[in-house]
Amino acid sequence: IIKSDLDLIVSSSPSSMSKMILSKLGTIIALVILLTENCSCAFSPSSLGRLIAPAQSRSDVHVSPPITSSCLPTTRQLTNDEHFILYAKIDSNEDREGSLAAATKALGKVPYGEISRKYRRTVFKHDDWVNHRQSNSKVFDNLQSMFFSGVVRQLRPQVGSVTAVAAAVMGWNMGVVDLAASYNIWLPTLTLPVVPFTLSSPALGLLLVFRTNAAYTRWMAARDSWARMSAHSKNLVRMGSIFSSDQSAVKEMSNACWLYARTVMNKLSSPGEDEEEYIEEVLERYQDSSIGTRVIKSKNRVMAAWRQLSLQLHSLPASDPKALIETDKSIIVLGECTAICEKIYSSPVPLVYTRHTARFLSLWALTLPCALYSAFSALDQTWATLPATSILAFFLFGVDELAMQLEEPFSILPMKYFVDDISESAEILTETFEEQDEE
Repeated sequence: IIKSDLDLIVSSSPSSMSKMILSKLGTIIALVILLTENCSCAFSPSSLGRLIAPAQSRSDVHVSPPITSSCLPTTRQLTNDEHFILYAKIDSNEDREGSLAAATKALGKVPYGEISRKYRRTVFKHDDWVNHRQSNSKVFDNLQSMFFSGVVRQLRPQVGSVTAVAAAVMGWNMGVVDLAASYNIWLPTLTLPVVPFTLSSPALGLLLVFRTNAAYTRWMAARDSWARMSAHSKNLVRMGSIFSSDQSAVKEMSNACWLYARTVMNKLSSPGEDEEEYIEEVLERYQDSSIGTRVIKSKNRVMAAWRQLSLQLHSLPASDPKALIETDKSIIVLGECTAICEKIYSSPVPLVYTRHTARFLSLWALTLPCALYSAFSALDQTWATLPATSILAFFLFGVDELAMQLEEPFSILPMKYFVDDISESAEILTETFEEQDEE
């Protein structure tokens, strides 16, 4: 089919050749978009690399009976080898628990949009850093991963709109205008000079860079606040276990530290995702006390948990009152960290800046095909207008999308990991304290 199409194109006149190339190119792009939209068997780049190995050399791979796949443009039954290529079982150690790659394997498709944010709460270990350094050094793997990126799928409306405008411009200039000229009817071509885009591109780049930098600064401030909150929560338990001899009081202090961190996490999380789990965990931790119920029913849970932490500290039987004063400074720091998190959560990047950048970028990208068409026409390469427009739109809208993803950092921060780390560290400190008392 391809050979016959090429022969037909070569034997055509220049104007017919351009129209046929445009038609074939549009068909290919439509097929790619359709397959990307509907394919539900996307794998992570790491798993695709391992699928190259033959099945006979993999003793840990289980090949299921042949099934029919909706991802392929065919209705026939897949063979065992094809089924292995699509559904080979990869070792669970390859992907972090709760990661985007693990979710892709579990769901059978790449999650994107709001659903994907809970899978981006990354916590690296040694093996993750090794894989990270190795994966970023491979050019073709990086390009291959574009087809399985949630951010790329999030950009389909923007890139698709710009590509459609580019196709319309090419269809008008190469089809309608030429057809009208054959009937001695004059129609204007949709072209623009390149100079306005050349002059405005630095301003657009600065707007995108400043917006991305502001979003990253917000993410880093949120991460630093949680790091300080974790450190001072552990310090409270450590100091309490040193200057107090009451084991049960120190245990209640560790519970109060966990309660405060868990309550802050609940306030910064989506109610639909965390509310039921928060209530269940608090009631389980305080099943022999009414403290958990009071905090849950409070109008301001964070303030109620902060007050409970202060009361618990000053109820410790301490041999040195000055130690209580020094330890209370950690509670003050916890309040400051929470205030920073609340400021970030309630105050986005100024909307006037975000909206102006979005309007500037949208208008710039939608009119870009007219400028590229005139530039490529001078080089007799008008066919390049469509791919060039799509690629530029992808990268520019991608930068803006990265800023949007980072602007609200708490839904992609592993806050549950931070809270669990505080709880585990407090248990270790109290266990050590109990062992010393027994000795």
